[in-house]
Amino acid sequence: MKTLDRAENILGRADNLPLNFQQSIMPIFALTGKNADTRSRFRPAWCCHQADTYPPTLPYHLSLSTRNLSILIYPGNLQQRYTDLYFTPATVRDWKHLLRLDKYKRIIAESLAYLVREKSVNVYAFVIMPNHFHLVWQLIGNQTLSRIQLRLMKFVAQQIRFDLPDHHPKVLEHFKVERNDRNYQFFKERPLSVPLFTDEVVLQKIDYIHLNPVQPKWQLAAKPEDYAWSSAAFYHSADMRWSFLTHFWYGEDWPPPL
Repeated sequence: MKTLDRAENILGRADNLPLNFQQSIMPIFALTGKNADTRSRFRPAWCCHQADTYPPTLPYHLSLSTRNLSILIYPGNLQQRYTDLYFTPATVRDWKHLLRLDKYKRIIAESLAYLVREKSVNVYAFVIMPNHFHLVWQLIGNQTLSRIQLRLMKFVAQQIRFDLPDHHPKVLEHFKVERNDRNYQFFKERPLSVPLFTDEVVLQKIDYIHLNPVQPKWQLAAKPEDYAWSSAAFYHSADMRWSFLTHFWYGEDWPPPL
């Protein structure tokens, strides 16, 4: 009991704990009969962030222990449901650099923003490269992966198709196909989405996404957070240029207060 009281005392004095701590702490308080009003003392903020390291994606742990009891309180999204959470890669047909131009990258970003606004998905991480893009995203409600992917890829392809004849007609010819249902195909069909079930795998996928632009093959930026067309700066320094993003572990408690 003394250890639990100590935990409440220490955490109750902390002014810089994320609201997601509430969900982690309350099961402990429930065991000791602590009042649920204890949650009111916790205000939203970012804590334990090391801006000089990369990746700072995961928050740290706070551990309190005695000889007989050890408590591990994790300020992350313990209540995060892994239902319909996916890592999705999408590749341009024949790996051509169709997305080299920023105006085509913007089509993808704006399409993701639209899906978020209509509450079809949450987007946790993304990167748009010259010939592919990656997502960590989660379906909301009764959406199906196949339908959401089809809507996204079809709209992006249509918008690029509308632009190419007037501005890059020679590029358009590289994507011509002989099919009954279309004359042009810009992306490989049916992106192979991988379901995600653990924090460790989510972290690995998000870091993989963010490190794409700095790979020797690409060298598009000196540091992951310097690349504009990804969520790296969102996680690294709370850069909110992509307002459709949701922090996977901190959710609405991100960005930190000034």
